Amino acid sequence: MLEAYTFIKRNFMEPTEKINALEEQIVALIKTQTEFTSKALLILSLGVKNIYSKEEAALFLNLDPDYLYQLKHHNKIKAYKKKGQKKIYFKKEDLENYVLSDSDETGYDDFEEEITSKWKK
Repeated sequence: MLEAYTFIKRNFMEPTEKINALEEQIVALIKTQTEFTSKALLILSLGVKNIYSKEEAALFLNLDPDYLYQLKHHNKIKAYKKKGQKKIYFKKEDLENYVLSDSDETGYDDFEEEITSKWKK
């Protein structure tokens, strides 16, 4: 139904309206492509970096940045920061150790169960 409406609308549009509609679509496509390219480059860069920002570390672990911060806060993952700065950093080695660390049979330890149950509310 929507496709038929779009088809009819396009056929009865003035040429300037068609050009404007095409320009809007092109701008949207460029924006999507730019976002995709940025994310792809970020993901590729993770393989060669040894120090990650909170956002990069979260992407590396496929976790929410806030959840990663909770892991850091509860000393499940080691984080670093320069004196006098607020931004925290993570070593790739520490992130890999977290992923490879032992956990119970369900795949979650008590801390993770507690945090995820709070998020479900």
